[in-house]
Amino acid sequence: MQSSHSPTHCRSYTGFTLVELLVVIAIIGVLMGMAVPAMQNMRELSRRSNCQYNLAELSLAISAYDARHGHLPAGTVNDSAPIRSVAEGFHHNWISGLLETMDAQPIDQAVDRSVSVYDVKNTPVRMLRMPRLLCPSASVIRENTTCYAGIHASTETPIDETNDGVFILNRPTTTDDITDGLSYTLFVGEKLSRYEEDLGWISGTRSSLRNTGHAINAERKRLQETLASDVPTPPLYVGGLVSDHPAGVHLLLGSGEVRFGGESMDQRILEQMAAKADGALPPGN
Repeated sequence: MQSSHSPTHCRSYTGFTLVELLVVIAIIGVLMGMAVPAMQNMRELSRRSNCQYNLAELSLAISAYDARHGHLPAGTVNDSAPIRSVAEGFHHNWISGLLETMDAQPIDQAVDRSVSVYDVKNTPVRMLRMPRLLCPSASVIRENTTCYAGIHASTETPIDETNDGVFILNRPTTTDDITDGLSYTLFVGEKLSRYEEDLGWISGTRSSLRNTGHAINAERKRLQETLASDVPTPPLYVGGLVSDHPAGVHLLLGSGEVRFGGESMDQRILEQMAAKADGALPPGN
């Protein structure tokens, strides 16, 4: 006897319900929220690594220069003192001196050291973009600037021959002058400048020299504020160490070690590191 029931037909569904779609979208949103900061952190780590490499290259060039000449290059050269950060003066600087040991011989030969860095003869060189002098994290900067500044003093003071840092006016420093030891002496740190005031990587002014008279990154707010103002920075003012890295800057010591100095770094320690012969060593050494 055959069953009188009709055969059962199965329905198949090929789409998602609204609830399922909302759940999937929510999951994707959560994953994206987790992934974006991680990707940004990875990018910053890559930029920091490149920045450290740039400083390591500068360290090698400084060491090679010292081995060749028996001293470090002067921070800046000028007939008058102190240095005014304006486009007037001789102002050939420590970076210009290092070109011969930075594998930049063609650029070194193109520099006319018989005239000012601002002379028309040096304009093509002064306007050059030097990739190894640029931090990948830096923003709103001139193409022809340097993100790495030689340390001229431990306090905020004009650039002069009597400064206590390594790269000072008219006076080359020897390793014998660095009585605190290369491992405890700060040679180079990161800097940012107002776009309209930056005189280029070859200018021996605050464009390539800085001091430790300010806490790390303390001047970032001042730079951001003055960008929108018409008030010029006083010409004798030099400034401190600033970067676009989160929470700190890279520091190059005379030994070749590259450290990351945090914004919370003790100001007294930073000043002791900048002074080449103050007889004070950082605590714990």
